[in-house]
This record gives sequence, structure tokens and C-alpha cells, in this order.
Amino acid sequence: MKGDLKHFGPTRLLNLVSLAKKTGTLSISRRGRGEKADLSFQDGKLVFISMNDADGSLVSVLQKVGKINKKQGDSLAAHAKKHGDKQLGLLLIQKGYVSRSDIVKAIKRHALSSINEFAKWQDGSFSFDQGVLPGEDRILVPLDLENIIIQIVRMQKRDEQLLETIPSLDVGLRYTDRSKSQKPDLKLSKEEWSVLRLVKRDNTLRMIAKSLEMDEMQIRRVVDSLREAGLVELISMNTPASRKLTAEEASSKRTLVKRLIETIQGL
Repeated sequence: MKGDLKHFGPTRLLNLVSLAKKTGTLSISRRGRGEKADLSFQDGKLVFISMNDADGSLVSVLQKVGKINKKQGDSLAAHAKKHGDKQLGLLLIQKGYVSRSDIVKAIKRHALSSINEFAKWQDGSFSFDQGVLPGEDRILVPLDLENIIIQIVRMQKRDEQLLETIPSLDVGLRYTDRSKSQKPDLKLSKEEWSVLRLVKRDNTLRMIAKSLEMDEMQIRRVVDSLREAGLVELISMNTPASRKLTAEEASSKRTLVKRLIETIQGL
């Protein structure tokens, strides 16, 4: 099986391999971008994925989730190269550095992150090598893709709607009047608090995204959540100055902003 992602999208391709319960390795190359990925399946379940610099090795996934640091990773990589991931995993478990559950969770987390990234690819040539699997030294953790694919498709549809709702990032944010009734113990994510901290008169979404190192869809998702919570609203940067606030309105707004800042600083 060979083709191009332009004519056969990532989620459709993953769904086909999953439903057909294929065993083998799907290789994708984006030559113009220098990107590549290898996804291995056993009876339709994803068991291993290597994508660009994230090679799926035990050392790399444990380092990514913070179970080992870079210095430890460099040392363990030499051992893994000589004896393989399985032997390294047994050694780490025996020494008490990690548990079997830690290893499985780290590999699944790597796989989910890589699959979500792969789902964004819109071009690249692919081929499926029937029956080909990673070497016996690799740790294979089966992952059922059906629910994951459904979640990815839902996210893609939501992103399409967000592009209509927030077509441009050259707009600003301001706190809403409804924010005044919000409780101080707001249940917001770290990213949402970070965006709230940067809600200023002259800051556009593009500027906020750049400051927080978010991509265009990430900032749209966070802002949309804040809008749904009734905390902020979009404003055009070209809108004429609004009417002057009354003393009571200005005091209320200062209290709101102070409360939000104090909550953020207390995190």
C-alpha cells in the first residue's frame, strides 16, 4: 500500500489500518520538510511510533516525562544501544528507578502525542510494509486507535469552527462585565491563567501567542475556553475609543483586575 497524504489523510489512513487489523509498519516521509514517521501496528493496534527526533526509545520517552534527566539519559542511552530497551527497562525496574507502570504510561504518552502531531500532516508520501515490526529489543505497548481517532476528528472539527469564530489573531482581549460575578477560586488551566495575565489594551492574540510560544490553534482554543467561561471578549484593535467609564465602573473594573492578578500570583 502506497500513496500520498494529500489524497489520503492521516486519520483516514489510521482508521483503515485499525479496522483492517493490519500488522506491519507505516512509513511516512515529508521530503520537503525533512520530516518522517514510522508507525508499527499489530492486529490493527499501534504498538510503536518513531517521529522525527522522538524516536520512541525507552530513554527518550522516560526523559520526556521527567522520570530521568538528560545526564542520566545520556548514560542510559549507551546501555540501551548495547543491550536494548527491554534489558534496560528490566534493569531500571530492578534498581527501583521506575516501575513497569511508569514505563507503560510514558510510552503511551509518547504515542498519543506523536499520533496527534501526525494527524496534522497534510502532505507526505507513505507506504505500508506488511508484517514488518521493530526489532525484538524494542518495548511494544498496544494502543487501540478507535477512540483516539474519534477524539482527533472531533478536535479537527472544533478547530475548523474556531477558524470561523476567530479568523484573525490581530484582535485584542478585554475582561467582560460578567467577570465581576466570577468566584476567585476559578478552575482554569495553566495556559488559561497565562493568557489572562497578558490581557492588556494593546496586546493582540498574535502577540500573546508569540509571548507564550503557542501556535495559532493553541491560542484560539485557550481564548475560546475563556470566552465560554465569560471571562473575556474579543475586541477589534481598530475600534474607536469607548465611552469614558463612570467612577463606579472604573472602581469595579480595577477590583476585578486586581482579583484576577492576585489569583494568578497565588498559583
